[in-house]
Amino acid sequence: MSTDHMNVDAGPETSLRDVVTTRGGNDPAWLATARQDALSAYEASSLPDRVQHLWRYTDPQRFLPGERTPTTPDSHFGDLPADCQDATYEHVAGYALARDGRVLRSALDPLIADKKVVLTDLCTAAREHEDLVRPRLFSLLDAGGDKFEQLSAATFAGGTFFHVPRNVTIDRPFVVAHRVGGDGLIASRSLLVAGEGSEATIVFDLTSVGDDDAPLRHEGLEIHVEPGARLHVAFVQACGKRVTHAPVIRCRVERDAALETVSVALGGALVKSLQTTELVGKGSDVRVLGIVFANGRQHIDHHTLQDHVIGRNTSNLDYRTVVADRARSSYTGNLRIGLDGVGADAHQSNHNMLLSKKARADTIPELEILTNDVTCSHAAACGPIDEEMITFCQSRGISPRDARTLIVTGFLEPIVERVPGQQLRERVRSAVADRLDRVV
Repeated sequence: MSTDHMNVDAGPETSLRDVVTTRGGNDPAWLATARQDALSAYEASSLPDRVQHLWRYTDPQRFLPGERTPTTPDSHFGDLPADCQDATYEHVAGYALARDGRVLRSALDPLIADKKVVLTDLCTAAREHEDLVRPRLFSLLDAGGDKFEQLSAATFAGGTFFHVPRNVTIDRPFVVAHRVGGDGLIASRSLLVAGEGSEATIVFDLTSVGDDDAPLRHEGLEIHVEPGARLHVAFVQACGKRVTHAPVIRCRVERDAALETVSVALGGALVKSLQTTELVGKGSDVRVLGIVFANGRQHIDHHTLQDHVIGRNTSNLDYRTVVADRARSSYTGNLRIGLDGVGADAHQSNHNMLLSKKARADTIPELEILTNDVTCSHAAACGPIDEEMITFCQSRGISPRDARTLIVTGFLEPIVERVPGQQLRERVRSAVADRLDRVV
């Protein structure tokens, strides 16, 4: 695997605006202008206030670039993941290999060529598929000007564009394998569009080049699920223990559409994740699933928003967290029912399992209900493994150590089994097992 030194777009004396201008040089005029506007918004906005509850557990100063310079993506990916070695496309419908935010290569099963599916680099798509990209890119960006989201919108070196046309169904997943390295600022943006009546699955598999790499990664992702479409999206993050990761995921789900997202957070020294989902049509259905397994001194902070703009639809959230050693996990989830949300059915659950006395988990489930005739619930719990469960296992001849392993594995498995692709599921299970060997 290559560990070549990464070049940078600019030295310390070069401003972010110079970098944005350079990166926008090959963009169509509308995108170059959007980059400059995003940079102006980034420069004009202040840091989030720690008094705000979304940042009470994490210092936003740690996500500023500081002396880090934006890096030019390396052209070497390294060894292919097992999912991308299938030349017969038996298990995947297509794949993309990305390094430091930019897609190096993408390929689709020739048998679906007539389906007109697009899987390519976002900057390429902006030039070649403007009719698909321009109306949607940045359309879900926070109008309030989230500072770090504007940073990725301005400085992104590339990202993934995925589009499934109307009424197209693909029964195998698409895989985006993404590796990051170095110690600079890495910014990317991706755009996913499931056309009306379509059905597809896509997996984002994020890893580090090496254990010593320590980049600051700002990532933006917009997901559009059009009427009657069904989209399954998985994010598996297994970066090294020195990576700082700040993903912002914005989703919009229309009438009679279905979206399921599965997030698996295993790596990184510091992670601050935001995922918002707008349900804007009747009959829409959303499932938001997540796993966090933190150990050592990891700090992982997740915030979610389920926003029922329109009613007569459903959403279910289930986040499960395991925290060991001196690690810390924070979760804040807002379930909002708008004034037009009559008939919404929405539920939220966050459970946290503590494997050591110095591990810490904070959870804040919230309900914001602005109308009547809705069904809503939220639940949260933090605590160690139930000793009665261990005693029960011992009565069946299972050692205390094996009992703890079985209990933790069983706690996470309902989410793990929703990860698409047998090989990736087994990798997640193996990573969980390896970590349990060190902490139980």
